[in-house]
Amino acid sequence: MAEKKDSGAKKENQFDPDKRFKYVGFEVHPGKIKDLFKSEAERERWVNRVREKRKAGAKVRDKASFDVPRVAGYEKIILSVTSVLLLVSLFLPWFSGYHEYEVETAAVEQPAAVLVDSLEDEAPIDSAAFAEADTLAVGLETGEITDSMSAMAATEDALETETTELEKDESGFASITSAKKRKEIRKEHQTASAIASLGTAGMVLSSGAVLKITGILFIIYMLFCVFGALYTLYNLYLIKGDPDTRALKLKKALKYNWIPIGIWIFSLIVSFVGASYSFDTSDLVKQIGSSYGIGTFLGLLGYGFYISLFCFIMNAVKAVEI
Repeated sequence: MAEKKDSGAKKENQFDPDKRFKYVGFEVHPGKIKDLFKSEAERERWVNRVREKRKAGAKVRDKASFDVPRVAGYEKIILSVTSVLLLVSLFLPWFSGYHEYEVETAAVEQPAAVLVDSLEDEAPIDSAAFAEADTLAVGLETGEITDSMSAMAATEDALETETTELEKDESGFASITSAKKRKEIRKEHQTASAIASLGTAGMVLSSGAVLKITGILFIIYMLFCVFGALYTLYNLYLIKGDPDTRALKLKKALKYNWIPIGIWIFSLIVSFVGASYSFDTSDLVKQIGSSYGIGTFLGLLGYGFYISLFCFIMNAVKAVEI
């Protein structure tokens, strides 16, 4: 009895062939689909066109996606340029910074005041002004006012020094002149390519754990600039096979470009932890600072490094598209 019930249930759940038209086109045609051709003549015309294409050797329709190459000609040129730039970037400034040093400018004499030391002048002289000028002259001779003026100059600008002198001429006029010397802070920029920076690898690898890891990762990054670029050029021009096979092998080669991108992201994250130096940084560029951190990591990187990073991104994105 149970078997008969099951067989009856199966018959009830059996799919109706007429209902399948309801799902054609995802409810675009909920009922039965009408004839595709308006007339028999139109149907015959399309059938004859397909037969002619088959006789000519055409296997797909016009402008089919199968005819579009996986790697277009202009894309091969772009990948070639990025690969060459990876090699060239090793000789461009990867790291940059500047030194700061003080330079003392030449002294500039400026007249400060003129004192009258004679009463023979025809013009009337104010007694109060004369007393003030005489006090200033005495103060300059004893050095008291000179010290106060120097203190004021030091307060206003620490980089500017001023010396004041009292001079008298034959007519009895005393003139006060001040000579100002100003110290300027100048910057001397320095750069280092990826190849040149290998000379400092010993100092980096002997420092803290974070800086040591970053140094090793950057050496691996440089190796990818060389071997990754050469491997890409090899897959673009030297590998043999049909277009699909060559495209798939190129895709596999371009996937490796995600590794140096990950190295840069990882180095950026661990730089927040920071590290101490095992060497004296007083004679090095200012960007290095007294300890390693995120500011040092971003401040030292030059345009040569970012060119290489951009090339890796371009190649990696193309690996996704193929």
